[in-house]
Amino acid sequence: MRGTRQITLLFVIGLIVSAALLGGIAYVVGHDAIRGQIDARIEAEMGSLRHLRKQGGNPALLEALDKIDERGGGFDYVLVNAAGRRLSGERRYPLLAPGWQDTVFHDDAGAGIPVRALTAHLGDGLRLTVAADMAPATALLRATILLFALASLVLIALAIGCGLLFERAIRRRLDRMNQTAVAIIAGHLHSRITPSGYGDEFDRLADTFNSMFGRIEALIGNLRQVSSDVAHELRTPITHLQNRLERALEEIPEGTPGLETVDAAIEDSERILSLFSALLRISEVESGTVRRYFRTFDLSDQSAMVVESYSAVAEDKGCQLLSDIEPGILVEGDLELLSQAMINLIENAVNHNGPGTTVTLAVARRADRVSLSVSDDGRGIPEADFPLALRRFGRLGARRNSPRHGLGLPLVQAIARLHQGELELGDAGPGLRATIRIRGAGPA
Repeated sequence: MRGTRQITLLFVIGLIVSAALLGGIAYVVGHDAIRGQIDARIEAEMGSLRHLRKQGGNPALLEALDKIDERGGGFDYVLVNAAGRRLSGERRYPLLAPGWQDTVFHDDAGAGIPVRALTAHLGDGLRLTVAADMAPATALLRATILLFALASLVLIALAIGCGLLFERAIRRRLDRMNQTAVAIIAGHLHSRITPSGYGDEFDRLADTFNSMFGRIEALIGNLRQVSSDVAHELRTPITHLQNRLERALEEIPEGTPGLETVDAAIEDSERILSLFSALLRISEVESGTVRRYFRTFDLSDQSAMVVESYSAVAEDKGCQLLSDIEPGILVEGDLELLSQAMINLIENAVNHNGPGTTVTLAVARRADRVSLSVSDDGRGIPEADFPLALRRFGRLGARRNSPRHGLGLPLVQAIARLHQGELELGDAGPGLRATIRIRGAGPA
């Protein structure tokens, strides 16, 4: 499900970008806040020393600087006179120009200490520098950023986990809808989406889909019922018509004009009755009422019997009927319907290809699925025409003028779906291969 994965990925990327932006903003704001506090402390200390000098003169200022230096007041000081001679402060500390400076002082061991310094003129040529150690503030800021980064990683990990759970939940709900839609497409019109019971948007969507599926089932059911009713109602009067034509044919003397017309009308009525019988048979299979006749039987034996029975028919039409049947394959279903499906496929291969065609009926088992296929080495049909071949009354090319009604493959497809399988058409190279895949019932 690329859609849910993309949503999850975009969500995580957005969270990472947001965390990075928030971290950058926090760093800038924290750095400015700490720097502002240190600047305020330095300015306060500078103001205090200015006031002390104004009250007690230079001796009081020097005495105060010595005392502060002895007890460690948290600041470093450098006091120089107009001649540039140091009056107070370590010699390793540099002399700075007036104003604010970010520089480095070195301790007794020579290690560099980042400081924030303010240098100002006090009058009489005196220049005082007050510097504050920035290392603790920098360490605090780094610790804060580190904690923020760790918290962001934990948040991102939680977001990824929640995103994967979100993807899994959405995929599970969408898969359920997709499976139901696939089942509907496969002909299982009774399939419905099971709501989760949460009453959320997906449940409302499931209710909408179920209503739509119910409506589709009802419309198709009505259409099938109408087709069945029409075929059933018309079969009786056409049967009566055929009987009258047959009696009329018996009563008309040989050589009477119109005799051939009556004979052709009887053939047409037989073809119409065959069409109605096929329609009724398809409707009966699609309704599922024949499931009550399902039982477990040996498909291998039944397939061999069909091949044996129709070999002579194929030979009469100049074709050869072969078999490739794996023994001992059991299936659960309707024996007569599956036999009818095999017969229809064989007749299609023989009738539509003509003399010289070799037709092969093959039965094999793969895991829990059984494959029943009929292939020929005849003309075949283009892959683009497969859907038309499976459509009711679908006729291809030269077969459009055929007296056949085009319901053979649709009946086979209905039988396959009744057995929870599907009919597939493929290229036999050359020729056509029609394959029914259904569920097996276990080894013999």
